[in-house]
Amino acid sequence: MKIGISFCDSNFRFYLDWLEYFKVSYEVLSYRESEKGFDKFTECDGLLLSGGVDIYPELFCDWDTKETKGTYHPDRDGFELKILESAISRKMPILGICRGLQLINVYFRGSLIFDLKEIRNVNHEKISKTVQRFHEVNILKNTMLYEILGSEKETVNSSHHQAVDRLGEGLMINAKSNDGIIEGLEYADKKDKSFMLAVQWHPERLDNREDIVSSNIINRFISECKAVNV
Repeated sequence: MKIGISFCDSNFRFYLDWLEYFKVSYEVLSYRESEKGFDKFTECDGLLLSGGVDIYPELFCDWDTKETKGTYHPDRDGFELKILESAISRKMPILGICRGLQLINVYFRGSLIFDLKEIRNVNHEKISKTVQRFHEVNILKNTMLYEILGSEKETVNSSHHQAVDRLGEGLMINAKSNDGIIEGLEYADKKDKSFMLAVQWHPERLDNREDIVSSNIINRFISECKAVNV
């Protein structure tokens, strides 16, 4: 069993350490070598979409600003949308983290809040480069996330300035923060579909890897990936 993980340019080592802690084999899928990355993905049993740079806003019918112009990686967006489409068509398990959640929402024709502080007057970014921000999330009952965590309320870390605005077609919300920001997504109708879970927080960055918002999620993802070829 092997998981394909999309490469990101910042804090990528956290993901690899997380996978290695849970003894998962993986392939790094890099947008910098898109053809090679896509070839590698054909040998994988699941897809992990990592966090990182903002998605190019024209993909969700918004526009960039003078401050953000030139900071996007459209080549990464295109590469990851392609492997996401492949994973869905092959009915592979998918786990999206932070930007990964946002990419899934955009793929399903949803949109994003361009900047939480400016538009919603809430701050979900890290406190500093070395200090994480934490807040509570409310887990909705009758969702797969609730089944995985077995809890209605958990504390998670937070490192994002964008979030889901208009929900993508066929998706449902499984978690929200106390200030109303969407913190998790999954399929609304799961019939004849493979596992797909997306969370806005960073389970790979938690100091306690046995915390259920980290361990329960990765262990469920692993079990789903193992079942692909059974």
